[in-house]
Amino acid sequence: MGNINQIFNTARDAILANLTAMNVTSSNIANVNTPGYSTLRPDFGSTGVFNAASDQQQVGVKITDVERLYDKYLDAQAVEQEQYGGYSQSQLGVLNNVQTIFNESTGNGLNSLLSQFWGAWSSLSASPTDMTERDSLVSISQSLASMFNQKSNELINTQQDLNTEISDDVTQLNGYLAQMADYNNKIVQIQNSGGNPTDLLDKRTQLLQQISNLVGVNYYEEANGALNVYISNGRSLVEGNNVWNLAVQANPSNSNFYDVVFQDTPSQTINSALKGGTIAGLLDARDTKISGYLSSLNTMASTIITQVNALHNSGYDMNGNTGENFFSTATSNAARDMKVDPAIVADVTKIAAGATVSGDGNVASSIADIQNNASLMGSGMTIDNFYESLISRVGQDVQDAQTNSDHQTAVLNEVQNQREAVSGVSLDEEMLNLIKYQAAYNAAGRLCATANTMMDNLINLGIETALTT
Repeated sequence: MGNINQIFNTARDAILANLTAMNVTSSNIANVNTPGYSTLRPDFGSTGVFNAASDQQQVGVKITDVERLYDKYLDAQAVEQEQYGGYSQSQLGVLNNVQTIFNESTGNGLNSLLSQFWGAWSSLSASPTDMTERDSLVSISQSLASMFNQKSNELINTQQDLNTEISDDVTQLNGYLAQMADYNNKIVQIQNSGGNPTDLLDKRTQLLQQISNLVGVNYYEEANGALNVYISNGRSLVEGNNVWNLAVQANPSNSNFYDVVFQDTPSQTINSALKGGTIAGLLDARDTKISGYLSSLNTMASTIITQVNALHNSGYDMNGNTGENFFSTATSNAARDMKVDPAIVADVTKIAAGATVSGDGNVASSIADIQNNASLMGSGMTIDNFYESLISRVGQDVQDAQTNSDHQTAVLNEVQNQREAVSGVSLDEEMLNLIKYQAAYNAAGRLCATANTMMDNLINLGIETALTT
């Protein structure tokens, strides 16, 4: 009877082990489309106890562990590529918008207005007393100033939009950090109790990639299972279940745009410590690229204002008076504030076109010649050349951002494909496993039935023996 009981125990262990294996396989099949899910594999282990002296033995099978199929190196590569991808994608989106601001393909852009502006001065030099030419010059000059205003305001508005987006991303990041700390706490508790938190580990890995997409991070896993996350300067974002949140702080020296700081040290900016991710990409686009375009636009507008005003002040208007400023005085935001002087707009006779009171057009001619002055903008560039160079720079920045984005996307896709090959669920493989485990489960059930038949036979033999005696 004892040996038959041992067969029952073996059959029971086999049924339970294969039932667990089928449950694990079912989980894999159910999560075939779950992002970040790692395939689970049940590890079977044999059990065997033999005692020849007492003629006792117990053999069987059990699930020793449920293994999570993953590759730490591929996970690390995915985290790294997420920060590169977040940086390049954020810059590409911004620069595509900037390229639209500088779009000259319609023929109604700043380049066309510059040509009309210089042409209007040239026409006035030929007919300095013609009121139609004077009206036309003022109208074209107002359109030119308005175009400078528009482009400057659009760039500034883009910076302000990026400022808001940076703040929103910091808020989102803080939510991720709190969730990371919560995962750490639960994972440590489960592992300390001897459990295997496979689902939480998958979710934490995916969360780490989301964090990395926002900000470049380094990380390491402690022996107890907690994941510590920190930025490039060594400051921690998460240690175990402790979190150091980020915040934004207005910087008066940078148009009150936000700096990124730690909440516990709001006076210390960490902009330079953010080496990757969306937030760093937005900071660079706001403070370097767009700021550079805006500076070039201001330099261009300021040069036009200064050069035109200087020559205009040297001339005489139709009333015999010396010329005053044609444009309002240039400011640090010359492109945004550029406008034709109201006195000129109100009375076009105040346009000082002549070099003398005799009514010649020499000053107007000199102003028209500014177009060809290659000593104003440096590197032998005229004002028109300078603007063309700015347009080319924007286009090159967009092309570079597109190239970087395409490259990072391709690399990330390759890493994800490699990870999928290791950790992803193969339905064909899972169906074969399910058939294998089901066959083993059925065989164990038959073993149990056989042992039951043997037990019945023994019981029947015992009854028959008792009756015959």
